[in-house]
Amino acid sequence: ASLALFSAAQAASRVMTGSISESALKWKLPWYCGCITGNGHRRRRGDDGVDGGYRGLPRPAFLVVASLISALSHAILSIATTEEGFAFGVTMSGVAFGMVWPLMVLITGEVFGYVHYGANYMFYDGFSSAAGTLLLSKYVAQTVYDEHIVENHGDPGTAQTDGNFKCYGTECFRMTQVIVSFLSLTCVISSIGLIWSTKEVYHRR
Repeated sequence: ASLALFSAAQAASRVMTGSISESALKWKLPWYCGCITGNGHRRRRGDDGVDGGYRGLPRPAFLVVASLISALSHAILSIATTEEGFAFGVTMSGVAFGMVWPLMVLITGEVFGYVHYGANYMFYDGFSSAAGTLLLSKYVAQTVYDEHIVENHGDPGTAQTDGNFKCYGTECFRMTQVIVSFLSLTCVISSIGLIWSTKEVYHRR
C-alpha cells in the first residue's frame, strides 16, 4: 500500500510540475519576490498606470519547494507512529520525488543548452542517483537498521544463530529519516544558490 501511495503521488507530481513551472515563468509577481528569487527585471508599467511587477518565477524556485516538502515528509516519517501519519509522510515524499526529476530535465536544458544535453543531464541525474543510492540505502539505512537488530537481540552472533534479522520499532529507521530530512534542508540552500546563479537565464525568457 505504501509503495502504491508513493508511486501515485510521484506520478501525479511529475505530470503537474512541468506545466505549473512553465506557466510560473509568466506569472506577475509582487515586488518582494524580486528580492527572494533574484529576478530583478520588472515588467513595464501598463497603459493603466499599474506597475507591471516582476517577471515570472524562475524554474529553480520549484526545487526549493520540492526540498522543503521532502524535509517535511521525512521529518514526519521519523516520528510517525500511526498508519495515517505514515501514509501522509509517504505521500508527501512521493510528491517531492516526482517534482525533482522533470525540473532537472528542464533546468539542465535551459541552463546548459541542448548540444551536450544527454551528457549534462546524466551527470546530474545518473551520478547523484548512484551516489545517493549507495550512500543512503546501502550504508546509512543498513547501518542504522543493523545497529537496532543488535540492540533488540543483544549479541549479533546470537541473532545470527536464531536466524532473526528483523528490527522492530520506530527506531529502526528513525535516524535514517532524520538524516534524509537534514540533507533535504541543505538542498534548500543549494537551490536558492541555483536561483541566483541562473537568474540571467530566466530574465531572457
